Amino acid sequence: MEITFFHKNLTKAEESSFAEYVETKRESIENLLNTFPQNATLMRANIEKFDKHDAYEVELSVILPTKQIVAKEASHLITKAVDLAKDRVIVQIKKHIAMMRKERKHKSVRERKEAGIGIKEEVLF
Repeated sequence: MEITFFHKNLTKAEESSFAEYVETKRESIENLLNTFPQNATLMRANIEKFDKHDAYEVELSVILPTKQIVAKEASHLITKAVDLAKDRVIVQIKKHIAMMRKERKHKSVRERKEAGIGIKEEVLF
């Protein structure tokens, strides 16, 4: 998986710490993407610093051949924002893979089945 970084209003030290920290989280996301070819996945890591609130907004986008997954989080610490966004991406990847396999283990998929959404009913006369 290739990672591209975008940044706005950051110092050089903040840029390097963001890039290094995202690289440490790379393996946990790549482990879930074994079903896709290695060169078919891309991740974009965006960060923006808001001077007024002294906060960072991190957006992680994982582009798969079948779907684009996006998670955005804001926090006063770079590491916390990256961790929260990574957790959201992981949940969405697991859900997407379960939908592709037509598994019913993921909670949101079970709830849809129980509610009758997406289930075709036959009418007999």
